[in-house]
Amino acid sequence: MRRRGGFRGPPGRYEWLTGRLSRMVEPALLYLLGSGAAAHGYDLAAAANQLGLSEMEIDPGAVYRCLRQLEASGCVVSTWDTAGAGPARRLYELTDLGWERLDGWMQVIQQRMQGMVNFVEQCRQLTDNRPNREEGET
Repeated sequence: MRRRGGFRGPPGRYEWLTGRLSRMVEPALLYLLGSGAAAHGYDLAAAANQLGLSEMEIDPGAVYRCLRQLEASGCVVSTWDTAGAGPARRLYELTDLGWERLDGWMQVIQQRMQGMVNFVEQCRQLTDNRPNREEGET
């Protein structure tokens, strides 16, 4: 996934790492559609940013691309919402296949999370036990 527009999240000590993390667009959209929190593209983009899965702001264009891919793969269906003022908007809904995909994402994220916890624990042990260097050594 190519980054456009550079870092948009809050500046921080580890800012250089954030570009290497997935923005988690697909699992966020599947979750939001399943929860009923949002069903229109623009609302989904705003809600996805509120989930806190990434320090990177999720670009609405990435949301719409992902929604098209999810629809093409049968994970979501869309209809036109013509109610209310303004132009018609697409209304997205999760299919049974979309629910299965969300379950798959949940398992993958849970495995990655456990792997990261293990890695942090190993790093902590390593750094806690590192030998002290004499001043002036490089």
